[in-house]
Order: sequence, then C-alpha cells, then structure tokens
Amino acid sequence: MKPKLTIRLLLLGVAAAALTACSDWTEMETVENQVNKPWEQDPELWAEYTAALRAYKQSEHFIVYARLHNSPEKSSSEQDFMRCLPDSLDIVTLTNADNFSEFDAEDMAVMHEKGTRVLYQIDYAARKSEFADPQALDAYLERVIAAVAANGMNGYSFTTDPLAAEATARIVEKLSAAKSEGQIIVFEGSPLSLAADDRARIDYIALDTEKIENVQEVKLQILNATGYAGIAPEKLLLSAEISAPLFDEERTEFAAVEEMARRVVEFGPVGGLAAYNISEDYYHAEMNYQTIRTAIQTLNPAK
Repeated sequence: MKPKLTIRLLLLGVAAAALTACSDWTEMETVENQVNKPWEQDPELWAEYTAALRAYKQSEHFIVYARLHNSPEKSSSEQDFMRCLPDSLDIVTLTNADNFSEFDAEDMAVMHEKGTRVLYQIDYAARKSEFADPQALDAYLERVIAAVAANGMNGYSFTTDPLAAEATARIVEKLSAAKSEGQIIVFEGSPLSLAADDRARIDYIALDTEKIENVQEVKLQILNATGYAGIAPEKLLLSAEISAPLFDEERTEFAAVEEMARRVVEFGPVGGLAAYNISEDYYHAEMNYQTIRTAIQTLNPAK
C-alpha cells in the first residue's frame, strides 16, 4: 500500500473513533442543580443579618429612595426584581405597581425582612389625561388603596401636574385618609405644587432635581424648598438619575447620583437621596446597582 494511502486510512480511522467517542461524551444526562438562597443556606446567620439591617434602617441616618419598574411586560434580567436591590436601600417605589405580579408578591416578604419599605407609585403627571374626570381619579385611587392593603405595601408615592391643583389636593386627601400606622407618603416634585396645608401631610418630598446639571441650581432648589415653601430639611430627598451628569462649581463632571449624595450632606444636611432609572445601574451578577451602593456608603459610611 502506498504511504499516502496508508496515512489517509489511518486518519479516517482516528476520525471515526473520535466521532464515536464524541457521541458518547455529548449524550444528554439530567444533572440536579439546586440553588440555595441566603436564608436557606444558614437561617440563623440570615436572621442576625436582617435584624441588623432593620435596626440600621430604624436608626438616624440619611434615607436612600429609589424607583423600580417592576414586572415589565418582558423581563430582561434580575434588574427587574426587588430581590436584587441593595440591602441597605430604605425605600423603593414601584412604578408599575398597577401590574403587581406573583414575583413581586414573593419578593415582598424578603423586602420586609430587610426592613425595606415598598411603595405604590401614582404617576399622575404622566397619566393626567386618564383622570380628567374626578370620578375616574377617585375610582383609581380606591383601587390603589385596596392593592396596597392587599399586598402589604408600606404606603404611596405620587407625582402631579403643577397646574392640576384640584387633582393634587384630591390625591393628598385620599392617601392621607387611607394611610395606616407605619405607612408613608412620598411626593416627587416641587413642594410649591402642593397646597401649604398639604405639605405637612407628606412624609418625604423628592425634589425635582433629576434634570439639573449644575450643583448651584440644586442649592437654589433646596433654599426655595426650605425657605419659601417651608419644608423641614429632613423631609427633603435630592433626586438624581443614574446615567445623568452633574457638574460641580469648577465645571468638573461627575455621575449625578454619586455627586448628589455628597451634596445631601454639604447643602443641608437634608433627608437623603432619591435615585431614578436604577435599571441602568445593573452591571453584572456580582455587583448589581454599583452606583447606588456607592452613594449609600457615601451618605452612611459608619453604618
């Protein structure tokens, strides 16, 4: 047999053997893969940890509040679930609370164990055309109040249109009457959009500073809120968007959430920080919401 033909036959034999072996190697087998959650791995240690978290959130510290678009039509990753929020976050408001899902219900128990308060957001500013009729607004608010009670939520947040004074007063009246012990109401916007008497009925006001790009303008907003509107500094939260820039006095650019956290202390101190569009702060499984974590540590380094 010629040498070249011999080599070819040998190579064919090796290839056939490899294919047979490959077939054996890639045969599908069922593998058990059980993921144990932290509270399942060491219940006693988890109980100690969550007790410390609750104690921290009940102590005097700077509040960190965030919006979460829960239960999207199609979930893209863990960024859509409450369970992946930073443990030290104080308050989360659900911007899709009308579609509160079974997954949200499962996460509620974990949120409460961590001492994180979960709110139902009423975005009147974005949906005012739906509620042009006062009866339609009243009916919606009744559904919201019933859902908060049924799902064990910790209160409400809302936005409004500065020109819709009657609707704003209606929202404050309904929510204040429904608010039970331990629940809170957060207003997102300018305190001047609220009637003077209604400002006292709100627990926190997240100032509409999220579109501001200069820290001097932030300072003016705080002065207007505490001076002209008469809001106690400890009730104010400075809002910032995750991906937005914020320039300091020297026109140096910083990430808005991180810089705003520093200004909570320097320009006040005020009550804390409100972080918006937090899904854009999702990096990878080992460091979710990195910017918010940094802001929390900036505001409460000893905690």
